[in-house]
Amino acid sequence: MDITPIYELRDRLRTAMIAGTNLLAEDFRLKRAVEAMAPLEKAAPVFAKVGELCRSLIATGGGGTDGKEGILLDAITLVDAVCCTQGAVGVAGEMVPVFAEGFPGNAEGGAETAAAARQGRILSDVPYSALKPLQEALTTSGSGHYSFVHECHQNRPALFQDYRVRAAMVRALGASYGELADDVRDWLLEDGADVVPLLMRDFDPKGKKEMVRRLQIIDHWMGGAANDFYLKQLELAEGELRQNLILALRHSPENIERLDGMRKTEKGNAKKAVYHALACNDTETVQAIFEEMFRKKPLDVMYYLQMSQAPWAARLAARGAQEQLLAVLEGKSGKETGADEKDAKEEKGSKKSKKALEEEAKALETKCIAATEYALFGKNGPEVCRAIQDIANHAGKYGSPLHMCVLWTVCASMIRSPERDLLALADALYEGPDGRKQYFPTAFLAKLIAGDGTDWIPWLEEQLFGRQSIPYHFLAETLDYLVLEEATGDFFLQTSLFSEVEGREHIYRLPIQLGIKGRFLELLLRCNDSEIDGKLAKLFDPGDKEVCETLEAYFFKRALTRTERDVYLYALKRCGCTRCEGLLVHFAQARPKVSMWELEYYIREMPGSLEAKLAEASLIPELVNSGKIKVQNWNEASYQRWLQNGL
Repeated sequence: MDITPIYELRDRLRTAMIAGTNLLAEDFRLKRAVEAMAPLEKAAPVFAKVGELCRSLIATGGGGTDGKEGILLDAITLVDAVCCTQGAVGVAGEMVPVFAEGFPGNAEGGAETAAAARQGRILSDVPYSALKPLQEALTTSGSGHYSFVHECHQNRPALFQDYRVRAAMVRALGASYGELADDVRDWLLEDGADVVPLLMRDFDPKGKKEMVRRLQIIDHWMGGAANDFYLKQLELAEGELRQNLILALRHSPENIERLDGMRKTEKGNAKKAVYHALACNDTETVQAIFEEMFRKKPLDVMYYLQMSQAPWAARLAARGAQEQLLAVLEGKSGKETGADEKDAKEEKGSKKSKKALEEEAKALETKCIAATEYALFGKNGPEVCRAIQDIANHAGKYGSPLHMCVLWTVCASMIRSPERDLLALADALYEGPDGRKQYFPTAFLAKLIAGDGTDWIPWLEEQLFGRQSIPYHFLAETLDYLVLEEATGDFFLQTSLFSEVEGREHIYRLPIQLGIKGRFLELLLRCNDSEIDGKLAKLFDPGDKEVCETLEAYFFKRALTRTERDVYLYALKRCGCTRCEGLLVHFAQARPKVSMWELEYYIREMPGSLEAKLAEASLIPELVNSGKIKVQNWNEASYQRWLQNGL
C-alpha cells in the first residue's frame, strides 16, 4: 500500500497552521492532498477518520462548535500519530553494538570500525551540538564554510557517515559555491550508496546542476537497476541533465532500440550522449552502427568509444589509431580520413602558405593524439597493443606529446584494466627489443601490479643505480600514480579521465601490495632527490614509528640544505617531529630576500613546540641587523610584538 499521500497531507496541514485558517478555502494544494487520501480511507478506519476531519476543515462554514482552529489541531495531531506508527522499528540480521569502543567518529577509531561504518550507515553517538556546525556549513552559504567542511572531512571523516549529515550532503549538492557541491558529489561517489533514496526523493527532471550531481551518484551506485527512473525523468529533462540521463541508459541492453531512434531526434550534446551510451553495448547491431559511422567520421567515433569496454570497441579503437594517428605521423594523410570530396577540392584549389599548412598538420596531429587517448584508454587485446607499440616507435624524444600519449595510455589502462597483454606491453616498451628508458614508468607499474610483495626491489635498484641508470624524475613520475589511504594503510594506483559528456572527472583505483619501508624506502632515500622527496612525504605511514624516526632524520637534514619550503615542513609534521633548530635561519639565509609574511608563515608551520619556535625565531633580528639576512619591509618592533604575543 502506498502511504505517500499521508505524508503530503501532513506537510499541507503544517503549512495551513502557519498561514492561518482564514486562507483554508483558497488552499488548493490542501484540497488536492485530501482528495489523494481517498484510496487510503477504504483501507483502514484511521485513514477514514483523517479524511473526515480534513473534509470538514476545507468545507464551507465555520467548522461547528470547535471552529476551524480546533478541527485543524485535531487533524494534524491524528496525522502525526499515524505517520509515527508507520516508521520502521527493526531490520533483519544479528544485533551489533552501535557505539562500540573505537567507533570511527572518535579520534581513536581504527580501520576496521571505519570499514564497518561504511558498510552499514548508523546514527553515531556524536551529539547534535557537534554535528550542527557541519550541517549548517553544508546547507547554508557563508564565509569559511568551504574550508570548515574540508577540515572536518580530513580530520573527522566519520562525521560524514552519520545519516543526519548524509541528508545535509544531499542538500549541499545544490550549494551556491560550486566547488563545495562538486567535492560533496565526489565524496558520495566514493562512499554514498546509502543516500540513493534521498537523491531520488524530490528529484526535479527540469533541474540544473544540482540534479545533474544527484543523477551522477545514482548512476554510479544503481547502474541499470534504476533504468525505469532514468526513463521517467527523461520525459521532461533538458540540457545537461538530459544528456546525463541519456548516458545512464547505457547500462541496459533493452535501451538499444530507443537509443538508436534518439540518434535522429536528439541534437548537440544530447546526441553525443546517445552515441556514448550506444557504444557501451556489445551487440552486432551497435557494432554495425559504429563501423558505418567510422567510414565517414572516424575521429568522432574514437571519442564515442571512451567509456566502452566491448571487444569490438577495442578493435575499432586500435584501427582508428592505426588509420588516423599513424597515417598523420607517417605523412600519408594531411586530413582526417573520411573527409568528403568537396573539402578535398577546396583544399586543392586554395593557395596556403607553408606555415599555414604546417599549422594545420600540427593541429590535426594534436586532434588525433587526443582521440587516440580517449579511444584506447582502458582497452586491451592484441590489436590495441600492436597499435600502441607502433605509436611508441614514432614517439620521438622524452616529453613530446606523442610520448606522453603512449605513457599515459598504457599506465592508465593498466590501472583500469590490468590484463596480461597490457602488462606484457608495458614491459616490452621499456625492456623489449625496441625498448626505451623513457618508458620506465610503464614497466615499474606493471611490476607493482603483477608482483608479489617486494620481488621487484632488486630490479628497481639496478634501474636506479646500475650501469644504465634512469633519471630519477622517471621514478618520481611513477610515484604520482601511488595513493595511500591513511585510514586503512592500503596503497592504490590511481588515475583519472575527464568525461566531457558528464562534465566530471572519473577516478579509477587499483589496490596493490606495497609498503614504504625496508629496502624500498632505502632506495628512495638513496636518490637524495627533492622531487622524489615531495612524493615520499605523502606516502609513508605516519603510524609506523620506526619509519618515522628514519624519515625525520632524513627530512630534517634535507630541510637544512634545500630551499623547498612546504615539502619538508609537511614531511616533518607527518613524521611527528618536535624540533626546529636551524630550520628558520637556513630558510631565510638561503634566499636573496625574504618577506615578513614568509617569515611568519614559516614560523607557524615549522615543527616544534611554541618555546622551540620562539627560540628559533628570536635569532632573526640579530641576523637582519648584521646583514646576513635581508627582509623586505623589515619592522623589528612589529616582529618582536608578534613573538611576544605568542605568534
